[in-house]
Amino acid sequence: MSQVLSPTAEDCRERLEFMTSITKLYFRHASTLIAHYDDWKGKDEFFFIELRLDMAYVSTGFIARIANPPYFLGTIVRNSLLHPDLFSNECPDGHQAFAYTYSGSPLSGRVSQAMACPICGWNAWTERRGWHDRSRTLKAIQAEDLERYKALKESNPDFKPVDLKDLLRSLAVPEEDLVLPRIDRKIEKSESDGFVFQRDPFGGVMIEDTNTGRITCYQWHGLNE
Repeated sequence: MSQVLSPTAEDCRERLEFMTSITKLYFRHASTLIAHYDDWKGKDEFFFIELRLDMAYVSTGFIARIANPPYFLGTIVRNSLLHPDLFSNECPDGHQAFAYTYSGSPLSGRVSQAMACPICGWNAWTERRGWHDRSRTLKAIQAEDLERYKALKESNPDFKPVDLKDLLRSLAVPEEDLVLPRIDRKIEKSESDGFVFQRDPFGGVMIEDTNTGRITCYQWHGLNE
Protein backbone atom coordinates (compact mmCIF):
# COMPACT_ATOMS: atom_id res chain seq x y z
CA MET A 1 0.00 0.00 0.00
CA SER A 2 1.48 3.34 -1.02
CA GLN A 3 1.51 6.04 1.62
CA VAL A 4 0.38 9.61 1.16
CA LEU A 5 2.67 11.66 3.39
CA SER A 6 2.06 15.36 3.03
CA PRO A 7 3.69 16.54 5.20
CA THR A 8 5.95 13.69 6.34
CA ALA A 9 6.02 12.75 10.00
CA GLU A 10 9.53 14.18 10.39
CA ASP A 11 8.56 17.42 8.61
CA CYS A 12 5.64 17.70 10.99
CA ARG A 13 7.80 17.15 14.07
CA GLU A 14 10.38 19.70 12.94
CA ARG A 15 7.72 22.29 12.15
CA LEU A 16 6.01 21.77 15.51
CA GLU A 17 9.32 22.04 17.35
CA PHE A 18 10.34 25.20 15.52
CA MET A 19 6.99 26.95 15.96
CA THR A 20 6.84 25.95 19.62
CA SER A 21 10.26 27.46 20.31
CA ILE A 22 9.18 30.76 18.73
CA THR A 23 5.97 30.87 20.74
CA LYS A 24 7.66 30.00 24.03
CA LEU A 25 10.10 32.86 23.50
CA TYR A 26 7.14 35.11 22.70
CA PHE A 27 5.45 34.15 25.98
CA ARG A 28 8.68 34.68 27.91
CA HIS A 29 9.40 38.12 26.45
CA ALA A 30 5.89 39.44 25.80
CA SER A 31 6.35 42.46 28.07
CA THR A 32 9.53 43.49 26.23
CA LEU A 33 7.95 43.06 22.80
CA ILE A 34 4.94 45.15 23.82
CA ALA A 35 7.09 47.84 25.45
CA HIS A 36 9.22 48.26 22.32
CA TYR A 37 6.49 47.83 19.71
CA ASP A 38 7.18 51.26 18.19
CA ASP A 39 10.79 50.21 17.60
CA TRP A 40 9.95 47.19 15.42
CA LYS A 41 6.42 47.66 14.06
CA GLY A 42 7.66 49.28 10.84
CA LYS A 43 9.91 46.36 9.89
CA ASP A 44 7.99 43.71 7.98
CA GLU A 45 10.54 41.00 8.76
CA PHE A 46 9.66 41.48 12.44
CA PHE A 47 5.97 42.32 12.16
CA PHE A 48 5.09 39.17 10.24
CA ILE A 49 6.85 36.66 12.47
CA GLU A 50 4.34 33.84 12.75
CA LEU A 51 3.36 32.49 16.16
CA ARG A 52 1.91 29.12 17.02
CA LEU A 53 -1.18 29.90 19.07
CA ASP A 54 -4.37 27.95 19.69
CA MET A 55 -7.39 30.22 19.95
CA ALA A 56 -9.99 27.55 19.26
CA TYR A 57 -12.92 26.48 21.41
CA VAL A 58 -13.66 22.83 20.65
CA SER A 59 -16.80 20.98 21.64
CA THR A 60 -18.55 17.94 20.18
CA GLY A 61 -19.10 18.74 16.50
CA PHE A 62 -18.33 22.40 17.08
CA ILE A 63 -15.19 24.53 16.68
CA ALA A 64 -15.06 28.31 17.11
CA ARG A 65 -11.95 30.48 17.01
CA ILE A 66 -11.61 33.84 18.69
CA ALA A 67 -9.03 34.51 15.97
CA ASN A 68 -7.92 32.68 12.83
CA PRO A 69 -4.42 31.61 11.77
CA PRO A 70 -1.95 32.82 10.68
CA TYR A 71 -1.11 34.62 13.92
CA PHE A 72 1.39 37.37 13.19
CA LEU A 73 3.34 38.82 16.09
CA GLY A 74 2.69 42.39 14.96
CA THR A 75 -1.03 41.78 14.57
CA ILE A 76 -1.51 40.43 18.08
CA VAL A 77 0.42 43.28 19.71
CA ARG A 78 -1.09 45.97 17.46
CA ASN A 79 -4.59 44.77 18.23
CA SER A 80 -4.09 44.98 21.99
CA LEU A 81 -2.56 48.45 21.84
CA LEU A 82 -5.26 49.75 19.49
CA HIS A 83 -8.13 48.43 21.63
CA PRO A 84 -7.13 48.72 25.30
CA ASP A 85 -10.79 48.76 26.30
CA LEU A 86 -11.00 45.11 25.23
CA PHE A 87 -7.42 43.85 25.49
CA SER A 88 -5.82 45.48 28.51
CA ASN A 89 -6.03 45.22 32.26
CA GLU A 90 -4.51 46.99 35.24
CA CYS A 91 -1.54 45.16 36.76
CA PRO A 92 -1.04 44.97 40.56
CA ASP A 93 1.28 48.01 40.41
CA GLY A 94 -1.37 50.12 38.67
CA HIS A 95 0.15 50.02 35.17
CA GLN A 96 -1.65 49.03 31.98
CA ALA A 97 -0.98 45.43 30.95
CA PHE A 98 -1.91 44.13 27.51
CA ALA A 99 -3.17 40.78 26.21
CA TYR A 100 -0.83 38.67 24.12
CA THR A 101 -2.84 35.46 23.72
CA TYR A 102 -6.43 34.43 24.39
CA SER A 103 -8.75 31.51 24.92
CA GLY A 104 -12.36 31.14 26.00
CA SER A 105 -15.84 30.01 25.09
CA PRO A 106 -18.30 31.66 22.68
CA LEU A 107 -21.10 29.82 24.50
CA SER A 108 -20.47 31.31 27.93
CA GLY A 109 -18.83 34.47 26.58
CA ARG A 110 -15.88 33.99 28.95
CA VAL A 111 -12.44 35.08 27.71
CA SER A 112 -9.12 34.16 29.30
CA GLN A 113 -6.39 36.59 28.34
CA ALA A 114 -2.68 36.27 29.13
CA MET A 115 -1.55 39.77 30.11
CA ALA A 116 1.93 41.30 30.15
CA CYS A 117 2.86 44.69 31.60
CA PRO A 118 5.41 46.60 29.48
CA ILE A 119 6.51 48.64 32.51
CA CYS A 120 7.00 46.21 35.40
CA GLY A 121 6.96 42.89 33.51
CA TRP A 122 3.95 41.47 35.40
CA ASN A 123 2.53 38.47 33.55
CA ALA A 124 -0.66 36.57 34.39
CA TRP A 125 -3.95 35.21 33.06
CA THR A 126 -7.12 37.20 33.61
CA GLU A 127 -10.74 36.33 32.88
CA ARG A 128 -13.36 38.65 31.46
CA ARG A 129 -16.63 38.50 29.58
CA GLY A 130 -17.15 39.44 25.95
CA TRP A 131 -15.82 36.68 23.69
CA HIS A 132 -17.77 37.84 20.63
CA ASP A 133 -16.74 41.52 20.82
CA ARG A 134 -13.09 40.55 21.12
CA SER A 135 -13.35 38.01 18.33
CA ARG A 136 -14.88 40.52 15.89
CA THR A 137 -12.29 43.15 16.75
CA LEU A 138 -9.30 40.85 16.48
CA LYS A 139 -10.45 39.24 13.24
CA ALA A 140 -10.91 42.69 11.65
CA ILE A 141 -7.32 43.62 12.54
CA GLN A 142 -6.14 40.24 11.25
CA ALA A 143 -7.89 40.80 7.92
CA GLU A 144 -6.17 44.17 7.47
CA ASP A 145 -2.72 42.77 8.20
CA LEU A 146 -3.26 39.64 6.10
CA GLU A 147 -4.04 41.80 3.06
CA ARG A 148 -0.83 43.74 3.68
CA TYR A 149 1.09 40.48 3.97
CA LYS A 150 -0.36 39.15 0.71
CA ALA A 151 0.57 42.38 -1.08
CA LEU A 152 4.07 42.12 0.34
CA LYS A 153 4.45 38.55 -0.91
CA GLU A 154 3.17 39.52 -4.35
CA SER A 155 5.72 42.30 -4.66
CA ASN A 156 8.49 40.23 -3.08
CA PRO A 157 7.84 36.46 -3.42
CA ASP A 158 11.08 35.68 -1.58
CA PHE A 159 10.09 37.62 1.54
CA LYS A 160 10.43 35.69 4.77
CA PRO A 161 10.20 36.94 8.36
CA VAL A 162 13.26 36.52 10.54
CA ASP A 163 13.62 34.37 13.62
CA LEU A 164 12.07 35.90 16.73
CA LYS A 165 15.50 35.67 18.34
CA ASP A 166 16.78 38.24 15.84
CA LEU A 167 14.08 40.68 16.91
CA LEU A 168 14.79 40.08 20.59
CA ARG A 169 18.52 40.60 20.01
CA SER A 170 17.76 43.93 18.37
CA LEU A 171 15.96 44.86 21.60
CA ALA A 172 19.10 44.02 23.61
CA VAL A 173 17.68 40.87 25.20
CA PRO A 174 20.68 38.95 26.63
CA GLU A 175 21.70 35.86 24.69
CA GLU A 176 21.27 33.62 27.73
CA ASP A 177 17.60 34.65 27.88
CA LEU A 178 17.06 33.35 24.35
CA VAL A 179 17.96 29.78 25.29
CA LEU A 180 15.06 27.47 26.05
CA PRO A 181 15.41 24.38 28.23
CA ARG A 182 15.98 21.15 26.34
CA ILE A 183 12.97 18.85 26.24
CA ASP A 184 13.14 15.09 26.13
CA ARG A 185 11.70 14.28 22.73
CA LYS A 186 9.82 11.17 23.73
CA ILE A 187 7.04 10.27 21.33
CA GLU A 188 3.97 8.65 22.87
CA LYS A 189 1.99 6.40 20.53
CA SER A 190 -1.50 4.97 20.74
CA GLU A 191 -3.89 3.28 18.30
CA SER A 192 -7.66 3.41 17.94
CA ASP A 193 -10.17 2.56 15.19
CA GLY A 194 -7.65 2.43 12.36
CA PHE A 195 -5.68 5.51 13.41
CA VAL A 196 -2.26 5.86 15.02
CA PHE A 197 -1.81 8.85 17.32
CA GLN A 198 1.67 10.23 18.07
CA ARG A 199 2.07 12.93 20.70
CA ASP A 200 5.30 14.78 21.32
CA PRO A 201 6.48 17.03 24.19
CA PHE A 202 6.39 20.10 21.96
CA GLY A 203 2.61 20.18 22.13
CA GLY A 204 1.81 18.49 18.84
CA VAL A 205 -0.12 15.43 17.79
CA MET A 206 0.11 13.53 14.52
CA ILE A 207 -2.71 11.28 13.36
CA GLU A 208 -1.98 8.60 10.78
CA ASP A 209 -4.80 6.88 8.92
CA THR A 210 -3.57 3.30 8.63
CA ASN A 211 -5.82 2.68 5.62
CA THR A 212 -4.48 5.51 3.45
CA GLY A 213 -1.20 6.34 5.16
CA ARG A 214 -2.18 10.00 5.29
CA ILE A 215 -0.71 11.98 8.17
CA THR A 216 -2.41 15.01 9.69
CA CYS A 217 -0.69 17.40 12.10
CA TYR A 218 -2.44 19.27 14.89
CA GLN A 219 -0.96 21.70 17.36
CA TRP A 220 -1.89 23.76 20.38
CA HIS A 221 -0.09 26.14 22.74
CA GLY A 222 0.84 26.17 26.39
CA LEU A 223 2.41 28.68 28.74
CA ASN A 224 4.60 26.18 30.55
CA GLU A 225 8.28 26.16 29.65
